[in-house]
Amino acid sequence: MNKPNLIIRIHNYNKVSLGAIIGACPPALLGNFNLLTWISDEPTPLEALSSRSLIVYSFMLPHIPQVRAELEKLRQADVKAETIAGGSQATAAPESISELGFDYTASGECEDFFPQFLSEWLTGSAKKGIHQTARGQVDLDRYPGFSEITGYLPPIEISRGCKFGCMFCGVPKLYAGTLRHRSLAGIEAIIKEYFRLKPTRKRIKFLSSNAFAYGSDGRQPNLTALKELLEMLKAVGVPEINLGSFPSEVRPDFVTPEVMELVTPYLSNKTIVMGVQTGSNSMLKKMNRLHTREQSVNAISLLRAHGFQPHIDFIIGNPDETDEDQFELIDFMEEMLQKYQVRIHMHAFVPLPATPWENKLQSPINDKVKRRLRELEQAGVLDGWWENHIGYFRTAKG
Repeated sequence: MNKPNLIIRIHNYNKVSLGAIIGACPPALLGNFNLLTWISDEPTPLEALSSRSLIVYSFMLPHIPQVRAELEKLRQADVKAETIAGGSQATAAPESISELGFDYTASGECEDFFPQFLSEWLTGSAKKGIHQTARGQVDLDRYPGFSEITGYLPPIEISRGCKFGCMFCGVPKLYAGTLRHRSLAGIEAIIKEYFRLKPTRKRIKFLSSNAFAYGSDGRQPNLTALKELLEMLKAVGVPEINLGSFPSEVRPDFVTPEVMELVTPYLSNKTIVMGVQTGSNSMLKKMNRLHTREQSVNAISLLRAHGFQPHIDFIIGNPDETDEDQFELIDFMEEMLQKYQVRIHMHAFVPLPATPWENKLQSPINDKVKRRLRELEQAGVLDGWWENHIGYFRTAKG
């Protein structure tokens, strides 16, 4: 009897999430499938789809049009395939996945769920529709967080979740307001496996919503845990330790003199990414950021004093944002550019599912502010997809 196909639909944007769930599956379970990858713009594997198949997707809100078109092609080809989708969109808005025509939706963290689902699918007992998984329950140490089948060794997830509640962000709801950390032993085991798979690898990066919160309660730094992490990385022989660079940015209230004195001797990265979001204390309160403009300035100053290039995230077009708010924001940005030679990563607000502002409108961005932002782009000190975010918002609101 031929094995059914398990087809992993891989794009650059989902190698981390797909690697995590495939890596969570025991080899004996995967051995029951003909395991295939369908990568990026490769042709649809119609020959493989002539027999029983399950195609695994993971995607975010901006990818819905592409996924919808692809599913329609599959339907037109009348293939013998079923589909399952997980990821941030499936977790935040599972009904939108069912509406696209997926047979199964995995809403929530999937490391515990997916192996059990595959076992049921093999026997034909998997129930179609939306599967809500428990949130905030996955023990990171039980799973490696990657799979060789994706062809990618991702940044190591050292922490998952967030204890804050920014109005524009879905992470707290997605992970039930928890913050969990992978143990030092768990991180070390992954590093050793990476070195086994790629002995020439020099740089190890990390995945975290706030890198300087490792080992903490999520509200203030844990200097002991941070030191133990950095000492372990040094002892295991990591040539280049990158912490606080994408995708492990930091919060301004975690950039303290004590933290910077601790981490600076260990880090190879010369850039630290920090979410400031706005230069207005009133807008910071509306965003529920729980830090102040003054803390942001102090953090930027500390990063510069310790020899780091601050790369600062900002958001414009927030709900109920006035022209005055926007001019205050860009004045603040230009002040930081002049005083501290920061780099700016610019976003325009987009209402995302599972966020407190999911039903809010993007505020119009003043034309003079747009011109100043474009001037900063041309000067090479501002990057980001903020104008695409404006266009996407218009398309999404149709």
